[in-house]
Amino acid sequence: MELDWNDLTVLGALARGGSVAGAARVLSVDASTVSRRLAALEEALGAQLVVRGGREIAWTAEGRLALAAAERVEEQIGELGRAIRAAKTGVAGTVRVTCTPATVLHLSPLAARARELHPELRVEIAGQLAVADLAKGEADVALRSAKPTAADLVARRGVDVGWYLVASTSYAERNGLPATEGELAAHPMVLYAASMSEVAGPRWAEEHGRGGPGALRLDSPDAVTYAIASGVGLGVIPYPSMHGRADLVRVFPDAVAWNHLWIVYHQTQRDSARVRAVVDLLVRHLEDEARCYTGRPT
Repeated sequence: MELDWNDLTVLGALARGGSVAGAARVLSVDASTVSRRLAALEEALGAQLVVRGGREIAWTAEGRLALAAAERVEEQIGELGRAIRAAKTGVAGTVRVTCTPATVLHLSPLAARARELHPELRVEIAGQLAVADLAKGEADVALRSAKPTAADLVARRGVDVGWYLVASTSYAERNGLPATEGELAAHPMVLYAASMSEVAGPRWAEEHGRGGPGALRLDSPDAVTYAIASGVGLGVIPYPSMHGRADLVRVFPDAVAWNHLWIVYHQTQRDSARVRAVVDLLVRHLEDEARCYTGRPT
């Protein structure tokens, strides 16, 4: 017979009530229920826990061990309940946020703002290309360029991200820049690997660039930005990758493609005060710093 953890509560009630009848009053059940659950517990443990017959409980050696274990379990359950209630109502603890490496710099003020508003809240920001598994707790909040389709993920709209066709200043000085899309054929283009084919910017580059066998293909905007800055050709990158850089210039003044940045978290975090606080901070931050993502003046 397997141990039912609920039966452990009988031991604590027996200790507090001093007898089967007293335990029944503690648990608000009848005495026969207490006796039945005690018998089930003894059968599951394979040992007699109390000595029957007296008006008051007399514990066997095994019973005292079981009572001590039951008290520890009860204490841990109480601590768990208090921790969960604190997590739902108190803005404290650590919240891990993941985003693309190019976005990390623009999110850095978020941690300081969180500490300013909530002294016990800590925000950790990780720039990574891999998609964090929010269900497994690899992160608490993620910024993603596509709205998730999984039913257990919650998504809030963040900000539009503009993708721009750019070149290095050195390339522009040596070769000039195309004035129209029709002139792109005369310029080498840094393209993206197939893993990025569903993203708006890389898709535009694929449709308009020279994608022959010799085309340089890279698997991330950071890698493409580095290649463009080295002067090998033109390329399409999200505006956060070029914001504030004097070594890159726009080929066309307007964005060639757009995608939306989504703030994503797992549905089990809906009631977490610390996660809600960080999501709200992210929404306000993206609104205030929209120019760093859109490339448009505010």
